[in-house]
Amino acid sequence: MSPLAAVLFDMDGTTVETESLWQRAEVTTMDWFKTPWTAVDMAHCTGSSMATVAAYMAGKSGAAQQDISQVLADTIEHLMTTEALPVQPGVVRLHDELVTAGIPIALVSNSWRTLMNLVLDATGLRFDVTVASDEVSAVKPDPEPYLFACRALGVDPTASVVLEDSRTGVASAVAAGCGVVALLQNQQIEPAPRTLLVQDLSAVTLADLERFAATC
Repeated sequence: MSPLAAVLFDMDGTTVETESLWQRAEVTTMDWFKTPWTAVDMAHCTGSSMATVAAYMAGKSGAAQQDISQVLADTIEHLMTTEALPVQPGVVRLHDELVTAGIPIALVSNSWRTLMNLVLDATGLRFDVTVASDEVSAVKPDPEPYLFACRALGVDPTASVVLEDSRTGVASAVAAGCGVVALLQNQQIEPAPRTLLVQDLSAVTLADLERFAATC
């Protein structure tokens, strides 16, 4: 029997390359409110929820958070509807390997359902459970999104592995009790217990995840 109960994929940055679209949406939004938006600001907001990003933007610009949220939401939805949503290296191979092996998989995101459905439609990837930010009581870095997914899958979080690319997502997964494979392609993530650091998923296999699950 596999020591791996389930694999939980983050969406933006981990499963699909949408971080560049988010950055463009952030710049466009702050241009609308005539406020500079730097690489430091982008890095600070990577992996954060819409509410967190909008609150941060409101603090910088002095504009109402509700107004910022509307512009940011409209902009990212337009970009994700009209631009390509490339799957990240290694994701399709690993996804298919997990499906063939019968390992339960979930997609768990700080993006809302509309954006998640755009990704699912564009990529053709299918998951046993999908969890969007507007379907849980708290978002990453709170553990609730990953705990919710594990409950829906009927698996023990401590026997599950999360694939993440942001400090916010890693914090959520660790707090949920999951093992974490942290991708370094978008953010520098510090070594931590029950966390395996890799550059991306291009060389990560089911066997690697099973070995990691057995030791963490």
